[in-house]
Amino acid sequence: MTLPAPKLDDLTWADMMAAIRRRIPAESDGTWTLHAPVDPGVTLLELFAYLLEQRLYWLDQVPDALVVAILRLLGLEPPRPARPAATVLHVTARRTGTAVPVLPAGTALTRDPAGRIVFTLDDDLAVFPLAEGTPVTVWTDRDRTADLPARRGVPLLAGHGGPASARFTLPLTGAHPAPGPIGLLFELDAPAASAPSWLPGAVADVPPPAELTWSWFRPGTDVHGPFAKVEDGTGGLRRSGVVRLHPPADWTTRDTGILLSTPAATHAAPPRLLGLAVNAAAAHHRQWHTASGEHLQEQTDAWLKLPGQHLLLPEAAERLLEARVSLADEEWRPVPDFTFGGPADRIFVLDRTEGAVVFGDGLTGRIPRPGREASVTYATGGGRAGNGGMTANWVPAGDLPAAVTAASLVRAEGGADPETVTEARRRAAASLGEVTRAVTADDFVTLARTTPGVAVARAYASLGEHPGHPCTPVPGAVTVHLVPAVPRDDTTGEGFVAAPLPDPGMLCAVAAHLERARLLTTEVFVRAPRYRDVAVRADLSGDPADRARVSAVLTEALRRHLDPLVGGEEGDGWPFGQPLHPSVLLRAAQRALGDLAVVTAVAIGLDGAEPGEDCREVPLGPVDLPVLRAVRTRIVPAVEPGEGLA
Repeated sequence: MTLPAPKLDDLTWADMMAAIRRRIPAESDGTWTLHAPVDPGVTLLELFAYLLEQRLYWLDQVPDALVVAILRLLGLEPPRPARPAATVLHVTARRTGTAVPVLPAGTALTRDPAGRIVFTLDDDLAVFPLAEGTPVTVWTDRDRTADLPARRGVPLLAGHGGPASARFTLPLTGAHPAPGPIGLLFELDAPAASAPSWLPGAVADVPPPAELTWSWFRPGTDVHGPFAKVEDGTGGLRRSGVVRLHPPADWTTRDTGILLSTPAATHAAPPRLLGLAVNAAAAHHRQWHTASGEHLQEQTDAWLKLPGQHLLLPEAAERLLEARVSLADEEWRPVPDFTFGGPADRIFVLDRTEGAVVFGDGLTGRIPRPGREASVTYATGGGRAGNGGMTANWVPAGDLPAAVTAASLVRAEGGADPETVTEARRRAAASLGEVTRAVTADDFVTLARTTPGVAVARAYASLGEHPGHPCTPVPGAVTVHLVPAVPRDDTTGEGFVAAPLPDPGMLCAVAAHLERARLLTTEVFVRAPRYRDVAVRADLSGDPADRARVSAVLTEALRRHLDPLVGGEEGDGWPFGQPLHPSVLLRAAQRALGDLAVVTAVAIGLDGAEPGEDCREVPLGPVDLPVLRAVRTRIVPAVEPGEGLA
């Protein structure tokens, strides 16, 4: 139940005048006899009542500065500035010599003929020569090159916990050394919770799901070696991302092979590769500028030792994102507001509407001295205007040669306009309903499922369960069992995992998240669920015309019904610890078969046991989940109506 907002300006001018007139006889000892509006005294009282009514109205108007300060006290973000859109660009450049060109970080490119929407590269990019028409080759258990253009997911590192590897051959030409890293876009079929590395929602510090090793080799030879440095934006193939491979000094573009290997493929499911591109770099809708010299010197010379000094930045009005300020070689830091600043703090606030840097008043924030030499590095851009589709018309926006072109490999998205104070208040109100502390079992489940950076589909909190004391409930102990989100579009396809287990990185990330939210006296453990192998025998009446089809339909229906992610009556996964009822499985099987066959009985076997004739339910432990391993059908004679009756 939410409390109603208090209303402080409920006293009107008419109510005040009525109360004042009633008090006039007593306060004047009866000497004031004319209380009509024509009396000058009454006119003055009406004026004072009018002014008081305005003051009462102000009581209900919370100033923006107070809203921002309260948000900071609550540990929430102040009104968010404009957010730049992000994309990944495939860059090509016509070489004028033998050297491989390198585009530095901050290189500006635009898809807008007028040059209003400018994106800049996040990192340095070496633009290697590519053989036109030659695709990237992919080899896992066999040649998978043809699958990428068709967007058929290629499962990588499908080792089920054992050693695994994948090989790629890049379409590089010549024998050029590497002046910079190789930029590769790995586009994976990852859950939405694992946002791509270039988007604002990406989480940088999630432990990888497996230990990966990147190395290079020269196809057709035994020449190979490790990369000098690897910047893995995929987080160990957990999400889509840009991988930057730094070759060693003896590498050349003849060494086109890349070997990706792991001693233990511990991913919850084999990562599915949808696309791989060379000469790729992330780019954001922002442009960096540096203001210094005469323009700023004129402004600082005009300063007085008074509060409210500011610096107007060129071409920054309505577009200012962030800034770094230096006055007389002293660094000043940005803050959301001056509320918590001291008189000696070198702080400033960004006025994004005016495109200016604003300094303090001497009480909250230091007043800068006049005449100081100023230098401001600032970024402009952001907003929804940067969002857009995949285009191939990117051209240089600065001093780059016209031979440099680019094409977007993914949609530009993530751009947002500046948040108003009203929107920030709504966001703060909505956050009050978010679970931030782990008190109840539902709290543990909610926090586990919303752990940033990992895709947890289901969680179950077992109160009192302690791994060190499996036979006795331990007060204060909580063990959370996780089921990761893995593909369920095709239960018979390649890479399907019937019993998904959380990877080690997911377990660590969820454990760290719950550790910060637990009560002081609570011990929290994070584990995988316990899967129980299930065998089912179904008795079919009569003689089905197509026994192979009946068996396939029956197996698929029972597998989905018992699935830990899409099973159960609600389709959100078989409930933890729910017993197996033969009648429930019979109903699911008959619903799927329809007129193909009549199911007369279902028998269930658990953990390798043969299905028996007992029709009673099969119990499971509190943290157990079933996984279907075998389905056998048996044809029994059809029972005629009335047969067996005396």
